Amino acid sequence: MSQTHQPENAPHYELSCDCGKTKMTARGEPKLTLYCHCPSCRDLYSVDIASLTAWSDDNVELPDESTLFVHKLRDKEMTRYGCPDCGMILYGRHKPGMPVIPHGVFRKANDGELPAELTPMLHLFYASRVVDIDDDLEKSQGGEAVGM
Repeated sequence: MSQTHQPENAPHYELSCDCGKTKMTARGEPKLTLYCHCPSCRDLYSVDIASLTAWSDDNVELPDESTLFVHKLRDKEMTRYGCPDCGMILYGRHKPGMPVIPHGVFRKANDGELPAELTPMLHLFYASRVVDIDDDLEKSQGGEAVGM
């Protein structure tokens, strides 16, 4: 995979599953870091609120797909990928096609803390929420804040 040139001080994240067998790398800045409340993300990640980063393919080194479990969400343009040994979901691909890595994967690699530069910037599909969130972030009722 070709990597775009990254400044020497660009963030670099070495990520792995719970058992450590499956590894991946993210470099530089994500395209987006957000909370998503849409029913599709809730289904794909089995959560009430998805806390995620979306990356350019040029900024990630993902495991060979043949070494992962792959699950396409029925009737959606969404797929999740994870470790076949421990079952941890490592990333997904959504409609725009970018790899989307749950914040929990970053927390695992950073002693339980989300790196400050990955703090979510907004809420997407807030109109579909199942839990109200009282914070100061923008709450896009749909996906209009990111052109969806």
